[in-house]
Amino acid sequence: MKYVELEQHISDVLAGKENFAPAYVVCGDDDCLRAKAVAALASVVDEDFADLNLSKFSSDDGIAAAVDALYTYPVFGNYRAVVLGLSQKLSEADKEVLKAYIASPSETSVFVLDCDPEVAATLKGKGYERVDCAKLPDADLRVLIPKLFAPTHTIDRDAADELIRRTQGFMSRISGEIVKLKDYCDGRVTCRDVADTVAADIDFQIYALADAVSKKDADTALAVLDAFYKNGIRSMRIINQLYDKYRKMLHAELNKGLSNDALGSLLGIKGGAVYHLRQVSGGYSQMKLKKCVDYLHGLQFDVLSGRRTENSALGEAVLELLTF
Repeated sequence: MKYVELEQHISDVLAGKENFAPAYVVCGDDDCLRAKAVAALASVVDEDFADLNLSKFSSDDGIAAAVDALYTYPVFGNYRAVVLGLSQKLSEADKEVLKAYIASPSETSVFVLDCDPEVAATLKGKGYERVDCAKLPDADLRVLIPKLFAPTHTIDRDAADELIRRTQGFMSRISGEIVKLKDYCDGRVTCRDVADTVAADIDFQIYALADAVSKKDADTALAVLDAFYKNGIRSMRIINQLYDKYRKMLHAELNKGLSNDALGSLLGIKGGAVYHLRQVSGGYSQMKLKKCVDYLHGLQFDVLSGRRTENSALGEAVLELLTF
């Protein structure tokens, strides 16, 4: 199941509509989501008796120790939760221990396997319920973010979109920014609040710079450039990022027939990032993008060969791109 489906699943089990799986394999590339998924599954334990009914183990403790805890009846509560962190591949003996438990699981225990990718890939088959904690697509984030603000705050739709753009959709950043926004805002969070409070991710700023250049908006382009300087980001890093983004935008325009996911796979980025890439690349012609890519590639060489200093080269680059 997807991470966003987990809350409803737990609610349905507690309401008697479903049963807990023998084991939940929590995995994915968003560490923040993994932590939230583990916490959600562990929350079935009564808070007053968590010290007695919540057990955490690692591979070093041994799989058998975790299984022993699973078969221990909960104290003053309905459920016991056992969290087992697995960061390395299991031995054949450990696999057999898990196999035996899956075949005859405890009805009063929730078994959570917090796994690194290579371990998760080996835990398949009947009895293992996979909880996918990969980075969420924008559509799922738009559903999740208002829930994270509730019940004390609401957030406007365009404000949620701005938060996603500025954090590049990483839950670790979104969670931290929500804490700040709750402190900053009184009840309702607007797009202006997000713009004033949330520092933009460098990728977002690069796209903002490219978008401003495509629209010949010199004031905005120079404002973004000034923000880079104030944040202490090296000019060469920005030039490299600009080259990378313009190169990817050229690919986007040359491959309009590909879906976002297919192009994302080709470029090594998420499908959601392709959506933003295409929003900006749409302001350019293929010829103009090729000209920008060639210019930035030449600029990289000039800086690396010492023909120009990186600080002067960046300012000149933005002014030159505005004229293309």
